[in-house]
Amino acid sequence: MSDPGLDFATSFPVPMPDADTQPFWDGCERGELLIQRCGYCKKWLWQPRPICSGCQTPDPVWTRVSGAGFVASWTVLRPPSLPAFAQKLPYVLLLVELDEGVRLIGFLVDDAGGWLQTDGEAEGIHMGTRMSLRFYDQAGTILPSWTVAS
Repeated sequence: MSDPGLDFATSFPVPMPDADTQPFWDGCERGELLIQRCGYCKKWLWQPRPICSGCQTPDPVWTRVSGAGFVASWTVLRPPSLPAFAQKLPYVLLLVELDEGVRLIGFLVDDAGGWLQTDGEAEGIHMGTRMSLRFYDQAGTILPSWTVAS
């Protein structure tokens, strides 16, 4: 059943943390990017989970990472889009491979973490572009996002 006070045409989608992902979102709120790492085999784990997907050791350790990486893939969003994003088009959605080998999705933002209404051309976005972590506030939820590394 939907919330009658929620306007889905203008509401931005936000994640719904659960027991496995809450530490990740808590880290984002503090301006830290946390990724799970197995305490036994040292494998980096993404998506968050209660056991290592490699060796099945329980309770992976949340580990702070720099968020530095490179563009593994990207796309430009143009109409049609979710109605809440209509005034923000076009924008770039990135798949960034962190230096640790984990791949995360996020928006292309400016150096201060502000929204960029762009197709990425002026910023020089291409496969392999080095990126630096920034955080973007979407409807009160802090999301990892990236800017071109300087």
